[in-house]
Amino acid sequence: MYKKVIIVSVLIVMIYSLLMAEKSLERIANELAAQGDTFFTEGNFTEASKNFENAVQKLNEAVEKDGIPRDNDKISLWLTNAYNSYTNGSDFENAVRVLDERKKLTPTKYDLVKDQAIIYKKYLNNIPKAIEILKAYEDIKQTFNNEKRIGSYYLALEDYENSLIWYKKAYEQKQDSKVIKNIATLYLKLGDNQAAVKAYEDFIQTNPRESVLAKTYKNMGALYEELKNGTKANECYEKSNALKYDNNITLLLIMKYYDNKYYNKALEKIALLLENKPNNSDAIYYRAMIKFDRGEKDVAKADFTLLLNDSKYKKVAQGFIESIESE
Repeated sequence: MYKKVIIVSVLIVMIYSLLMAEKSLERIANELAAQGDTFFTEGNFTEASKNFENAVQKLNEAVEKDGIPRDNDKISLWLTNAYNSYTNGSDFENAVRVLDERKKLTPTKYDLVKDQAIIYKKYLNNIPKAIEILKAYEDIKQTFNNEKRIGSYYLALEDYENSLIWYKKAYEQKQDSKVIKNIATLYLKLGDNQAAVKAYEDFIQTNPRESVLAKTYKNMGALYEELKNGTKANECYEKSNALKYDNNITLLLIMKYYDNKYYNKALEKIALLLENKPNNSDAIYYRAMIKFDRGEKDVAKADFTLLLNDSKYKKVAQGFIESIESE
């Protein structure tokens, strides 16, 4: 009985081997890819990636040995599937290796370069390698997105000089508000305050659309705050708000005007904030404080009373009410 089992097993192996021998390399490649799809669907990303790469290998053998036409579309698909399998399985070393193969098929496709750089930066903690890859693409094509990304990666390394170089290259390609903000910030970090301001001024001269100009004045206001120039900061915030109203900028101006005892200007902004955001507790609080500072205690008390149910200001409001009532 045991001998019969052995004989049957040997026959099965021989038959399978004969069938496999009769299969073309192209067919084997297709079957490996199909099995890879199954493994991927099942969540077995390790086996899926192996099958897809083996499928590519067999198809390349078929081209060399059987003389079939090279199907780059199929190879690209299987390499893409292998890449997706590796990334889903968090095998990022192999993922970037497969991306190298995909780049050979389509060297001008920037998405492949970008994905490879992101993996090196985010998952392999190798920003210099990511920069090397992005710079290599510059020999193929110089683009705004690539040069901006190089600038951001140098910034992540705190290499401000090189970051500035690449952000300026990107800006030459496209006058972008986010890029000019980074350029100004880098000048500030490098101690060139005048160049930081001039970067914004030059950008404003390009006549950007109103929404972009509003954002630029807001960023410029923040820059002037860094430079301890409150007057210029407020001017920029006012220009930004005039172009595109913003509750947060309005509140910021209220706080700044109040701190500097510009009460009339603060009250103007309080009225504007309440017009756009009725019953805003921040606006009511600063209005109450202005009235209190001016000695208008009864009016101040009325505003503080409105804040007794406000989680942010109720304790402070109660304290002022008690102080007013004790006089």
